[in-house]
Amino acid sequence: MNIEDRLDNWGRVVRDPRWQPQCCASWARVATALRDAAERQAAIPLLPRDIEDGWRIERAWQRIQDPLAKRLLQYHYVHRMEAEMVCRVLVRKYGAAPSTLRHWEARLAKAQRVMMHVLSLDDARRQLARQVARQSVQQAVQQTATLSAQPAPHLPSSPSALPARRVLTVRAAPCAMA
Repeated sequence: MNIEDRLDNWGRVVRDPRWQPQCCASWARVATALRDAAERQAAIPLLPRDIEDGWRIERAWQRIQDPLAKRLLQYHYVHRMEAEMVCRVLVRKYGAAPSTLRHWEARLAKAQRVMMHVLSLDDARRQLARQVARQSVQQAVQQTATLSAQPAPHLPSSPSALPARRVLTVRAAPCAMA
């Protein structure tokens, strides 16, 4: 699956109504129900979603440091805004250059490259964690094997054979009453 498909999948997973906040008023429930009914009638057939990959993309998106690339991806893939609207928001809110719309393809490609870089770092981090976990399990098994191969230390058979313990007693000084 290429990055474009993965980002489309991310948008579908994050927009899933099961993950959205609930309505707080009865009139909002009615408005939401009417809106959803209209959307269902006009909706295209549902595309399959890879939920695990969608949330992996979401975690990677949260780690993007470039605010313009981050918001461009969010507005384009999650909110499904048109390129003109995305550029208008980026110019007004985030100080992007007014020529952003003329260079839309380049901006989108740069944002996708940023996401691919963050995902590759995430994959490398996950692979390294698996290797460390595997090595620590192997080391624990080796330590257990060496400990079980060593003879048990000699323990005395009776309590009298144990070394005597010193008991420290503290005596209180007499109090002088006036």
